[in-house]
Amino acid sequence: MKIGRWLTGTGSLLLFLTGLGHGAKLAQVQGMIVASGMKAPMDGILKGCWLAFSGEMVGLAVIAILASGVARGGWIVLICAATMVFNVGLLLHFLGPFIGVYISAVVGVFFLAGGLLQLKQPA
Repeated sequence: MKIGRWLTGTGSLLLFLTGLGHGAKLAQVQGMIVASGMKAPMDGILKGCWLAFSGEMVGLAVIAILASGVARGGWIVLICAATMVFNVGLLLHFLGPFIGVYISAVVGVFFLAGGLLQLKQPA
């Protein structure tokens, strides 16, 4: 297995598992919504965004791993890396540093390195 694909695969696995774990915490988020007294429509917006972000992580992981296996897929992996960098910026701006920022940054680095290495390999 080529190193670029291995790096992308590692980042994808980390992101996929993180997305599943994130989505599984919806019940905890629901408890915090109730405890805070948040009302409609904000409670629905928060739950929807929570699950949408979980789905984005799972979907991006699948896209990156599939792209790593095709010719010229390095460009798609680099788009996935750019998405992760954008997510890191948003999370830092609105939530500050926390574990989600660090995981997203690590995945972004894996995708960036994997995509660049894939582009350098002959087709």
